[in-house]
Amino acid sequence: MLKEKRKKYLSIFFIFIFVIAIIYIIYHFVYASKFISTENAYTKADVAQVIPKINAPVKDVKVIDTQYVNKGDTIIILDEEDAKIALESAKANLEEKRREIEQLISNDKEFIKKINLDDSKINVLKTTKEKAYIELQKAKKDLNRYSHLLKSKSVSQQNFDDIKLAYDNAKKSWEEAKLNLQSAITSKSVTKAQKESNLQLIKDKKIETNPQVLKAKSDYDKALLDLKRTVIKAPISGIVTQKNVKIGQYVNTNSQLLTIVPISKIYVNANFKESKLKDLKIGQKVELFSDLYGEDTLYHGVVEGISSATGSELSLIPAQNATGNWIKVVQRLPIRIKLNEDELLKKPLYTGLSMHVKVSLDKAN
Repeated sequence: MLKEKRKKYLSIFFIFIFVIAIIYIIYHFVYASKFISTENAYTKADVAQVIPKINAPVKDVKVIDTQYVNKGDTIIILDEEDAKIALESAKANLEEKRREIEQLISNDKEFIKKINLDDSKINVLKTTKEKAYIELQKAKKDLNRYSHLLKSKSVSQQNFDDIKLAYDNAKKSWEEAKLNLQSAITSKSVTKAQKESNLQLIKDKKIETNPQVLKAKSDYDKALLDLKRTVIKAPISGIVTQKNVKIGQYVNTNSQLLTIVPISKIYVNANFKESKLKDLKIGQKVELFSDLYGEDTLYHGVVEGISSATGSELSLIPAQNATGNWIKVVQRLPIRIKLNEDELLKKPLYTGLSMHVKVSLDKAN
C-alpha cells in the first residue's frame, strides 16, 4: 500500500517536472527567444556645460540648482561696463578709419587733377622751350653776322652791343625754359609717386572694402558680440545642475559656471553580453522600467546605435590578452537606446539611474 502511494507521488512529481519542462521549452522557443534583456543599463544625456565667452564679474544669477530652464532663457548676467567701453572705442576707431580712407580717396582725386595740370603745364613749357630755342638760334646768327660787320666798321659798336644783349637775353630765356620744363617733369614724377603710394592704401577705392576699415569693422563686431555675451542664455532646455557661480565672482573663459541636463533627451546605455547580440538590430523596439518608478511605469524606445567597441577595450588600460595566463571573459557591448520624449516629460528620468531593459528581436522598424 505504501509502495503504491510512493509510486503515485513519484508519478505525479515526474509528470509535474515534465509539464514544467514542456512549459519552459515552449516559453523559450515561442516567447523568450524573441527578447533579450539586461539590468546592466544606465541613463545618460548629452549635457551642456555653460562657460562664459568673455572675462567679467558676475552681475546677476537667474537660476538655482534643480531649476528647469528653456532654451534661450537668460540664466546669468555679467557686468557690461568694460564691454561697453570697448565697444565705444572700437566704434570711434572704425569711424576714424573711414574718415582716413575718405581723405585718401579725396587725395587720389587731387593727385589726378595735379597730374593733369602738370601735363598741361609741360606741354606749354615744351612749346616755350622750342620758341626760346628758335629765338636763341636767330640771335646767335645775328651776333655772328654783326661780329663780322663790326670788324669791317660796317656797324657801330652800339648796334653790336644791342645784338649782343638780344643774344644774351635769348640764351637766358632758353636756359630758363629748360629749367622750367625739367622742374614740371620732376613735379609730375613726384605727384605720380605720391599717387601710387596713396593708391596702395585705398586699394579698390571703396571705403567699406578697404583692409584697414575691414579690420576696424571686425574689431567693432567683436566688441559688439562681447557686449551681447554679457547676457548668458541657456543653450538647451533642461535642468540646472552643478551650479558653481555667485554674484560678484570674476569669471573667465575657462570657468565652468553650471551644467544643464536635457531631461527630454535622456537615453539609455544598455550593456549586453556579446553572446546575446546575434539578432540585435538598430530600430528594434525596447521596453524599459526604472528602479525609481518601478515596473508599473514602462518606457518605450528603439535601439539607436550599437557601440563599435566593448567597455574593456575603451578603458584607460585595455586588457593585454596576449600575455600571462588567459581566462575567457564574456564581454559586454554598449547599446544606445532612444527613449520616447513624451513619456520622459510625463515621468522624468535623471542621468545615472539603473534601468531594466527588454529588447524585442522582431524585425527592426
